[in-house]
Amino acid sequence: MNPRVKILATLGPSSGDFETVRRMIREGASGFRINYAHGDARAWDLYVKTVRDASAELGVTVSIIGDLPGPQVRSGDFEEFSVSRGDQVRLEHAPVGSSPRSIPVAVRELFTTLEPGDVVLYGDGEISLRVLSVEEHSSTLLVLNDGVVKPRKKIVVQGKEISLPMLSGRDVELLNHAVSNQLTYVALSYVRTPRDVELVKNLLKTRSFQPRVIAKIETRSAYLNLKEIAGSADAVLVARGDLGLHFPLEEIPLIQKKIAAVADSLGKPCIVATQVMESMIENPRPSRSDVVDVYNSVYDMVDALMLTNETAVGKYPVETVRWARRIIETAESSLDPATVQRSRRVGGGLREKYAYGLLSLAESLNAKILVYTKGNTVPPLISKHRPLVPVYVGTSSKAVAEALTIYYGLTPVNLEGVGGDMDYEKGVEELYRVVREKRLVDIGDVVVKAYVKSGTGVHEIIIEEVR
Repeated sequence: MNPRVKILATLGPSSGDFETVRRMIREGASGFRINYAHGDARAWDLYVKTVRDASAELGVTVSIIGDLPGPQVRSGDFEEFSVSRGDQVRLEHAPVGSSPRSIPVAVRELFTTLEPGDVVLYGDGEISLRVLSVEEHSSTLLVLNDGVVKPRKKIVVQGKEISLPMLSGRDVELLNHAVSNQLTYVALSYVRTPRDVELVKNLLKTRSFQPRVIAKIETRSAYLNLKEIAGSADAVLVARGDLGLHFPLEEIPLIQKKIAAVADSLGKPCIVATQVMESMIENPRPSRSDVVDVYNSVYDMVDALMLTNETAVGKYPVETVRWARRIIETAESSLDPATVQRSRRVGGGLREKYAYGLLSLAESLNAKILVYTKGNTVPPLISKHRPLVPVYVGTSSKAVAEALTIYYGLTPVNLEGVGGDMDYEKGVEELYRVVREKRLVDIGDVVVKAYVKSGTGVHEIIIEEVR
């Protein structure tokens, strides 16, 4: 059984082959991210096929997330060069570099945003620069620390957000790729308001397939509009790398806790990403600080941890997933059940009270929960209250099963092709048969089966000891 906090892995040169994907699933990865900022359609198509082939062979449901670049500013192509504190460099409005020690940027709006005195962070903040002067198509900057200026890196103006449309023509093309390949989720970068989320959702309504939407919280505006954005999105992602460019680094742990708490209060999954196991890019064992970071994220009771460079370009992608699972399981085993139970806040709706009551009953019996869902309404409400017992969710919808792979404490079981679109009672019995077959429940276990009685609207709960 996988840990309650899910592990998501980014695909890349280190991890895109069938055997590596297969091994990562076996080690506990429940979903995979395709970073649309790198590669091309041919590579992405292969990633999708590889994940689906590997998961089918193992008989496991996994999700695929397509991460859109969004309204960001990146440098263009040029020969990397070293800089020292006190040097001067130029930003030029151009797609590629045209002169030594110049950084090409294709986004014109950057130059209308810059003002003398602004601090520019390059990459993930490895190089800081101060704006000395601004012209119509260029800007001169003073280098504030030694480093190497590399091409195709992020550019952030500290304390400012550059006014760009949420979706470029390129983003729409990538969204269409996600639709045509029926990806489970699309992740939206640099969301600023709930209108950004609604824009994408409305566009998806016109398509033949609608991936669910993850809003990445990585700008000051997104954090200020957190509750409204989380309410509009299907899930949120704590993008710690970019948050660290927009906020003081010492505030990031508190921001992570706040985002996780708001998402949980709304019943929306919360994913934590960036430098989760950074040390394992080069090493087969994590650093002590990485272990503590993962441990603390489990105590924040987030839904999932996303590995990025660790699995995309790192030397040890399989080992990274293995270590993440090992740390998560250890942290989960030390969580005080009373603390988890005190953290629960029950909403006013009858359906949520039902889910909470079902969970409380199962936990009092140390029983495993079996539910069957069509529209995915009750399982997220169970997940919201951070279950301390296993929860198996059967569904005849492949899309619903994949969507559940990022939710805390839920194990989806895809019954598509097993019994068609069953009524709830038959669905639970089919789920029971499958989990017994897979040895997910065994003789002596207590199970709590929950379903809606067909044609009555009456919810029934059956307690049964496996014999």
